[in-house]
Amino acid sequence: MPNETVKILIAEDDPFLSKIMGNRLREEGYEVDTAHDGDEAFEKIKADGYSLVMLDLIMPLKSGFEVLQALKDREDRTPVLVFTNLAQEEDRQEVLSLGAKGYYVKSDIAMDDLVITVRRFLESN
Repeated sequence: MPNETVKILIAEDDPFLSKIMGNRLREEGYEVDTAHDGDEAFEKIKADGYSLVMLDLIMPLKSGFEVLQALKDREDRTPVLVFTNLAQEEDRQEVLSLGAKGYYVKSDIAMDDLVITVRRFLESN
């Protein structure tokens, strides 16, 4: 069971996917918050101390790319793992250059694998 102070922000505009991811991570003992657009995600990251942000790239108001750029501009060191449906290598390279710690295509990762990925990332940082 993870440390209870581990807080994860899921920035995902699909309410169904956000709920499934959040519920699954809560079952593992993580404290989970959600944001449904890029502006909300950025404001929550600025205001709160998250152990990890799980960020979608295609969201309303501010894209995940814009959120990453804004975090980089602020020199914010909150770790971000990108979970997206964009599978282009150029997108992967761009988000990694903007400071993301990992890039995962949603359709390629099962929910149990997502939990394992999050756990391993948190344990190694």
